[in-house]
This record gives sequence, structure tokens and C-alpha cells, in this order.
Amino acid sequence: VAEDFIKSISGKKSEKQKVIVSSHNFEHTPPVEELTDIAAKVQATGADIVKVVTAAKDITDVSRLFRVLAHCQ
Repeated sequence: VAEDFIKSISGKKSEKQKVIVSSHNFEHTPPVEELTDIAAKVQATGADIVKVVTAAKDITDVSRLFRVLAHCQ
């Protein structure tokens, strides 16, 4: 859906406008490898801003998110 939306607004939005594409997992925080794949897929849509939301139940969940974030722009 995100790719189709981004294509539909191509050339119609100003440089100041940004498109946020997000992925939500309200059940748990996936392993680092899966989080990396999710972030890459969202970024591949052409999003200006990538947002990944998970249900962090303890500090190790947050640690996995930070490990992925360290490799993002």
C-alpha cells in the first residue's frame, strides 16, 4: 500500500512535506534480523521517514531496537 501511495503523490508534494511509513507489532519485539528486514522493507517503499513500533516488554527488547537504529541514517 505504501509504495502505491508514494507513487500516486510523486511530483505532487513539496520538498518540505515528508512521507512517514510505519510498521507496527503490538505483540512483541522481533529478533534483530527480523527488525532489520522490516526497516529495510519500509525504507524500500521510498519513505522519507521510517517508523518501526514494537511492544517492548523488557530492556532487552529496547536493546534490539537500538542495535537496528545504530545502522540507520
